[in-house]
Amino acid sequence: MVGARRSSKILWTVVLISVALLACCVVFPFFWMIMTSLKSAVEINRMPPTVLPELWQFQNYAAAWLKPESTFEQYFINTVIIAGIGTALQLLVCIPIAFAITHFSFRGRNLIFMLVVITMLIPYDVTLVPNFVTMRHIPFAGGNDWLGDGGQGFYDSYMGMMLPFLAEAFTIFLLRQAFLSVQKEYWEAAQVDGMSNGRYLWTVLLPLVLPSLITTALLAFIGKWNGVLWPLLITSSESLRPLQVGLLYFVSEEGPNYHLLMAAATFTIAPIVLLYVFAQRWFHQGITATGLKG
Repeated sequence: MVGARRSSKILWTVVLISVALLACCVVFPFFWMIMTSLKSAVEINRMPPTVLPELWQFQNYAAAWLKPESTFEQYFINTVIIAGIGTALQLLVCIPIAFAITHFSFRGRNLIFMLVVITMLIPYDVTLVPNFVTMRHIPFAGGNDWLGDGGQGFYDSYMGMMLPFLAEAFTIFLLRQAFLSVQKEYWEAAQVDGMSNGRYLWTVLLPLVLPSLITTALLAFIGKWNGVLWPLLITSSESLRPLQVGLLYFVSEEGPNYHLLMAAATFTIAPIVLLYVFAQRWFHQGITATGLKG
């Protein structure tokens, strides 16, 4: 008995130490980023490196925001527009799709869902060129004729950055899992009472799955906020590019300006951290409800 207790205590000690080390590995890069953003360029290049700044350079944040070579304020506004409006439009498209798949019986329903799941297995990079060609040749957009020629379509526009990802497979999958967790009795009672499908969806079903809905929206928002490759490909105007692309302008021919780059990266990450802090209660409930792990 004593040996079993000792073994259990040792096991828990090992587990706690492992979790603590893992937490340090996750947190340390963010800590180092913030500390680097508060150092001078000379101190950053000093060897051996210092952990804490000798002189706290808070002006680095103002210098990063007001950097002449980049319009960082415009990048921030662009990212808010792309992530905010893009997430709202994505939910408006994906919610009815998930609702139809879970609440209506029609021929090909399982096939449609299977195709949705299969698209999740397609590498993101494979879709870049087809999406680019599609955005350039959308009829009647950006000066195009009815054949999609003659103009630039949705190239170099906010819509071009958002449109290809409105019907996101992962979002549909998460919403489907959330809708399936609601008891069928609610749907049957709504039909007996003569409630319309739209009213049931917006006044009954969505409030019941609110934590999962917030989780899905948060994941979609983060994905759009962190977008780099697609915005870089689909835009050419500096006035339309988001924060992640704007970070590239802190790398000069002489090398990265690490103190300004880390300050800009802190600006980029801060809204996501604050968003998670305010939504963490619903986020944790949503993760449990949708069965997401890892």
